[in-house]
Amino acid sequence: MTTESTGPEGGLPPPGTAQLTVSLEGQVIRTISLTEQVLSVGRLPDNAVVLSHPTVSRRHAELRLAPSGLVVTDVGSGSGTFAGETRLLPNRPVVIESETPIRIGPFMLTWAPASIRIEIAARSEPIPESPPPQAPAWTPAPPVEDILPVIPARPTYRAPVAQGAPSRYVQDLPSIFHDSDFLSRILLIFESIWEPLEQRQDHIPMYYDSRTCPAQFLPWLAGWLHLSLNRHWPEARRRRLLREAMDLYRWRGTAYGLTRMIEVCTGLTPRITEDPGRPYTFRIAMTLPARSDVRREFIEELVVAHKPAHVGYILEIAA
Repeated sequence: MTTESTGPEGGLPPPGTAQLTVSLEGQVIRTISLTEQVLSVGRLPDNAVVLSHPTVSRRHAELRLAPSGLVVTDVGSGSGTFAGETRLLPNRPVVIESETPIRIGPFMLTWAPASIRIEIAARSEPIPESPPPQAPAWTPAPPVEDILPVIPARPTYRAPVAQGAPSRYVQDLPSIFHDSDFLSRILLIFESIWEPLEQRQDHIPMYYDSRTCPAQFLPWLAGWLHLSLNRHWPEARRRRLLREAMDLYRWRGTAYGLTRMIEVCTGLTPRITEDPGRPYTFRIAMTLPARSDVRREFIEELVVAHKPAHVGYILEIAA
């Protein structure tokens, strides 16, 4: 289905405005008018251009129309932003010509300047007005195990032991002590103690990152966010929950937040709709594949903890 949306009054963008076309697998899914304002592109619903796919970062890139062309800035995304076959450097604006496609995850973005829009409008037949823009449809993500690669056990290495004489610490003393063999061997004791600690301090940020910390640190990091991790979960799922915890808390109490929490914790995507016959009631439908270790009780715990407090729910689970 092709949808077009721009302008405060809906319908097609005016012929004199540049437009951005978003395509997925060769099919146009959205058309947007470009202005001099910055348009954010990302996976979360609060972006101006929402691209619902696991390979798209929460805030992936920014677009701005300038006299020289379309200015694209990758804001430190995980999978990268590509102009043609060239990957853009993070946080460095690049001017993109209208003939160059922009690739973000599986989506292709192309833009046409105002002059091309006027020419197309003059030659094309009148297009019926489209309905007012709707909220971006939620695209179910594949199971977490299909998205994340299998993470091998993190290798561990023994701390290097200071060897040989003289100790490097001797160089920090006055030159009169540099030739003292006894003092060099004494300082080797302190060097063997302090060097492993200094090496750990040099890499301390890795211990506070859910993507690089040792597996035994994951429950400790989860305690900072008041999360409980099931020790039987795959390591990739536990790391993913910690990495998205702040965004999940941000959207807590919404249908989007509940969908993402169930998706991250179970690897399954629920279908959440409002029950037309019962006000303030969600209907949550899920299908459990064969040999799934997900239990109904666990799903209900997630629903009760993350649904709006005043809203009831109906849970439908099919095998």
